[in-house]
Amino acid sequence: MGLTVAVVGTGYWGRNHVRTWVTMKQEGVIERLIVCDVDENRARELAEEFDCEWHTDAHTLREKFSIDAATIATPTPMHAPLAIALMAQGVDVLVEKPLAMDEPEAQSTVACAKQEGRLLCVGHLFRYHVAIRKAAEMISAGEIGPVLHIESERLSVREPRPDIGVIAALAIHDLDICRDLMGDVEPEVIDAFSLPSEIEGIEDHAVIHMRFPPGTCENPLGPSAQITVSWRSRVRGKVRELRVIGRDASLHIDYLDHTGLWIHHHPDNVRGSEWGGFGAAPRTRIEINDGEPSLTAELRAFAEASKSLKSGTPIEELNLLAPGEIGVIGMRMVQTALDTTQ
Repeated sequence: MGLTVAVVGTGYWGRNHVRTWVTMKQEGVIERLIVCDVDENRARELAEEFDCEWHTDAHTLREKFSIDAATIATPTPMHAPLAIALMAQGVDVLVEKPLAMDEPEAQSTVACAKQEGRLLCVGHLFRYHVAIRKAAEMISAGEIGPVLHIESERLSVREPRPDIGVIAALAIHDLDICRDLMGDVEPEVIDAFSLPSEIEGIEDHAVIHMRFPPGTCENPLGPSAQITVSWRSRVRGKVRELRVIGRDASLHIDYLDHTGLWIHHHPDNVRGSEWGGFGAAPRTRIEINDGEPSLTAELRAFAEASKSLKSGTPIEELNLLAPGEIGVIGMRMVQTALDTTQ
């Protein structure tokens, strides 16, 4: 029998999950898909649009449909409780980020996964971005020299969310990406500056500074990172960019591009007209063939891991890019940023 998967939550991101799973169902990656939402009309309408089944009670999905796995894309306060409830019934889960409302709740969710022997993944989907994986490979191989600093921008225009601000909703991606690119080394310093939205306690713009330990990525002082996240991007609109500045070369990634990245060459930090003068250093395109959107890559990896676990492969041998523990660390970094925000 093939994999039976449920998507819990039919908001903007839940809809993306459903659309992506439907494509994978057509490819034969999964056999059956169920859409679940407490709002019957939303569940039924989305299921009818994508020609799949629907349900309104996440807690009875296993009993009614014998689901093997589920992706949870509900409002954040329900992430951990639903994940724990489903794992206790024998369901593998992928939980959208953030994994929980705080680090202790995230730790409890990971503890449940270990106790139940279930697969727990977290929606840090940019770990699956083909350009990020290529950049991590190049940094590890020393192809850009010691890493000096990272610049990350994640900007858009939208109304503030009522449950979490831009640090937990957006910066959690960039905090994790920077850590990922540094070889999963924990930063020594995280501090933040934020601006309040019209909703009390919810920030809609933030700048976060990170510094990694001396020696990280061959930098004796330790690389630094600056992350800007905003829902106020009235001038530039949607921006999803990452720049990694090395001694010998720099990388430029547009997250909206799954076909490659740019490398700017400046060996040994050389300056002069041949190397761009007062402008950008000369660049070369690094093409990546057969790259697919991050969500597709993430859900495909989750499905294959769930199948492997079902067939007897130990969890520790699954080589997961974003297991539950990554979600705990992400929550810890978010909380540190929130605690230091000015």
